[in-house]
Amino acid sequence: MGRYEERQKRTEWFREARFGMFIHWGLYAIPARGEWVKSTEKISTEDYQQYFEEFNPVRYNPREWAKLAKEAGMKYAVLTTKHHDGFCLFDSAYTDYKSTNTKCGRDLVKEYVEAFRAEGLKVGFYYSLLDWHHPDYPHYGDRQHPMRDNEAYKDTQAQLG
Repeated sequence: MGRYEERQKRTEWFREARFGMFIHWGLYAIPARGEWVKSTEKISTEDYQQYFEEFNPVRYNPREWAKLAKEAGMKYAVLTTKHHDGFCLFDSAYTDYKSTNTKCGRDLVKEYVEAFRAEGLKVGFYYSLLDWHHPDYPHYGDRQHPMRDNEAYKDTQAQLG
C-alpha cells in the first residue's frame, strides 16, 4: 500500500469515527485567558515563569476522562503535548521546560496515552513547532512572538541551524 492509500485509510477512519475529544491544555490554563495569552498580552518569559512554578494539576485524571469519553461514544482523543509557549506535558530530552520539572513532577502525556488506550480509544497529539520559550526562536518582528515589538530584542540574532 502506497503513502496516498495509507493516508486515505487513516482519513476514512477519522471521518467514520467522527466523535472525539480535543484536550487543549497547558500552562496557559492557569491565567485562564486562552492559549495565546503569552502572545496577545505580550508576556515576557520571565513574567510567564510564575505559571511554570505554580503548575501542579492535582485534578488531572486521564483515567476518569477516558472512561467518560468511552461512555459518551467517543472514538479518539487529541492532547496538546506542547503549545507555542514551549511548555511540554512530557519528559523531553530537548528542554527543561516540561511537566517533569514542575511541582507536578510527572509525564502527563504518558498517563494520557495509557489511560485512553486502556479504554480502547485512539490517541492523537497536538505538538506545536513554534516555541516562544526557546532563546533562538526569532523574537523581534515575528508576527506572534510575545516580544515582537520589544526594542530590547531588535538586534538579537537567532541561531538557526
